[in-house]
Amino acid sequence: MISTVTFLLAALAPAAAAPAQVAAVAPQAQPAATESALPEGLRVLTAAKVFTAAEGDMINNGAVVVRGSRIEWVGRAVDLPAFDGAVHVDLGDLWLAPGAVEAHNHVAGSLRDLNDTVYLTNPAMQTHAVLEPRNPYLLDAVAGGITSALFIPGSGSNMGGFGMLVKTSSDTVEEMVVRNPGSLKIAQAGNPERYGFGVARMLMNWNTRDTLKKGMEWVRAYRAGEVPWDPKWANFEGLVDHTVPVSVHTQIYQVVMQTILMQKKELGLAPFIDHGTFDGFKTGPLAVQYDVPVMNGPRQFWFDRTRARIQGNAAGWFEHVKDGLLLGYNTDAPVIPQEELPYQAAMGVRLGAGTSRDGLLGITSHPARALLMDDIAGSLQKGLEADLVAWTGNPIDPRSHVEKVWVRGELVYDLSRGDQRRY
Repeated sequence: MISTVTFLLAALAPAAAAPAQVAAVAPQAQPAATESALPEGLRVLTAAKVFTAAEGDMINNGAVVVRGSRIEWVGRAVDLPAFDGAVHVDLGDLWLAPGAVEAHNHVAGSLRDLNDTVYLTNPAMQTHAVLEPRNPYLLDAVAGGITSALFIPGSGSNMGGFGMLVKTSSDTVEEMVVRNPGSLKIAQAGNPERYGFGVARMLMNWNTRDTLKKGMEWVRAYRAGEVPWDPKWANFEGLVDHTVPVSVHTQIYQVVMQTILMQKKELGLAPFIDHGTFDGFKTGPLAVQYDVPVMNGPRQFWFDRTRARIQGNAAGWFEHVKDGLLLGYNTDAPVIPQEELPYQAAMGVRLGAGTSRDGLLGITSHPARALLMDDIAGSLQKGLEADLVAWTGNPIDPRSHVEKVWVRGELVYDLSRGDQRRY
């Protein structure tokens, strides 16, 4: 598979990248300290290609200016204003892209220390208590260009609880958390059918709907001063306000359809389809109608007997992108190693899900939008957190690798100083 993807994308990436160089001064700037000595300083990063995942799209010979932890300016290097005292980081022939966003992650902490299958629905559970900064899986994620992730409970119950939206490179839990809660994890069917002595979908649907309604009713009553604060339901305020999405483990046509109709049409929540494999893509028109994003994966193909062909899952969904469907990818790490998120996008493209650009959007701005964090990261725009990755070529070309990673403006991974991880 790798050789085929490589053949497809070969024209999109330089065969080799020039070594990245760090100069002491920016154009028209006064001498400044080295980059590593200025964690809160001003940097000008220039690269042969800058993929913004935003307005401007791909910029040849581009520049990104970082002030402290945020992006100050993005554009062509020839249009770069003067930034006095800045450190100039010349990335040569490298590609500079937003840090990738993993929308389905189980390795940012120890889920074996969290029993999310006590009941069929566990609305009070959350993953915050088991976060593990800088664990080996997260170090691998950084080496693979993944800078943000949604750390969620498992799928053994219909409602595993609330996940955390995190940065993959932080020294403490406080620094690690981007948003608490990050999402409510629901498994619409599949694994929870094995709960206890076996649970039918009718009961699962009733129980899931009942729990969601109770939580939303508590929020309204609490805000009206009719009931006391209750930790069991407190996180439902974000669901009601649409500041916290619902990440839904949902697969197969009938189950995905029930997800869209129950959670978006009936209850008015902000769900996204998290997997959407097998023949789930056949609900594409319904996902478009109700504006439900899809984070496809990690399974990327399926034998469609109705069409007598091997069907790329992402390609099935991609047929509806032209109508407004938001499509991205996930790894379900550790099911697929989190650092292989770009490869999931490469598989999607190889099997018919658009172009290389579509794949890049599917691991950057699109998951950021589905996670309601596009005002934080996922693209290179002024004011967003400076999560940037320098690649030797197109990030979804399997020949490319990561040279440098910045998270919130701090250089956290650099091959030139020996940070390479072993896979």
